[in-house]
Amino acid sequence: MLTLPALETCPPPPAVQRILIWHQGALGDLLLAGPALAALSRHYAGARITALGHPERWGLLTLSLPLDEVWDSGEARWSHLFSDGELPPPLRERLARFQLALIFGSRRQATLHDRLRRAGIPAIHWLPSFPETDGEAVATLQARHLAGLGLNYVPGPFQLELGLDPEAELPELPGPGPWMAVAPGSGSLRKNWPLAHFYEVSRALGWEYGLGVVWLAGPAEGEMLPYLGPLAEAQGQLLLVNRPLARVARVLSRSRFYIGNDSGLTHLAAAVAGPEVLALFGPTDPRVWAPLGPHVRTLKAPCHQAPEMEDGTIFCPETCGLKALSPETVLAAAAQVLATPSEVGGG
Repeated sequence: MLTLPALETCPPPPAVQRILIWHQGALGDLLLAGPALAALSRHYAGARITALGHPERWGLLTLSLPLDEVWDSGEARWSHLFSDGELPPPLRERLARFQLALIFGSRRQATLHDRLRRAGIPAIHWLPSFPETDGEAVATLQARHLAGLGLNYVPGPFQLELGLDPEAELPELPGPGPWMAVAPGSGSLRKNWPLAHFYEVSRALGWEYGLGVVWLAGPAEGEMLPYLGPLAEAQGQLLLVNRPLARVARVLSRSRFYIGNDSGLTHLAAAVAGPEVLALFGPTDPRVWAPLGPHVRTLKAPCHQAPEMEDGTIFCPETCGLKALSPETVLAAAAQVLATPSEVGGG
């Protein structure tokens, strides 16, 4: 049984008008924190939130949370929160308006807590973004920590509000569809299902179910582009490269089906209303990292060579686990999903 740090409970709702949320994590980590953020905004109804992290990622949550501002955590001014000496007066003034700060991270940072308190924030709490026990979902872990602070809730799927007109034109997707979105990359090569398998499955599904295929690639997929471009062109498929996340979210919301690895785009696909999501896991544990939701299905390819690490990840040499996940297995899972009629994307 985990023993929580000795922290006071969160202040009562009437005492909080402004909340600072510190979350510098990747897109998937931020969306995994969605249930905790939604619970926080419900508990402090009427309070406004300022986010400190990656502006483009946080920008996706503008309509889902009562966000006033998003501050870029990459700016040099925040280095004062990790060093000795007096805080600059402008920084103290900026931070002193908050009554509560929540810091998401892999571990509690005593220096950061102390500096924020010295800036005048009376209540500062840490929420873990990495697992502490075997097989516990990140959303459940964060709910457990918030319960220790006095906020009780049952974590559920987090849905992004995009504020889109369903009839509005989307230049990235010519024609009515239906569309299948494919994201073959991730933040780690070890988490990537072989590109040849993605190609085989996308071609078969596109032909069998009349789906237009759109490939999604970002900075992490740079090495794939020399192969992705010709593959997509040969089959009359679309390739979207380095599009803003807000545009990618719109593409996903218009898709009937999505297939991808354990990646930020998979979490984004699960968070927008639209596609059925098939997430492929090899070196990481879907019990911990998979997005929540009735429209999410995961396939796990175990790697028997891989010892589990303390942070809940699994070190897997190359992609041996994912190589064992055959295209036939993925096609069968996709067929079960696509057997259900869908109105998304015109299908």
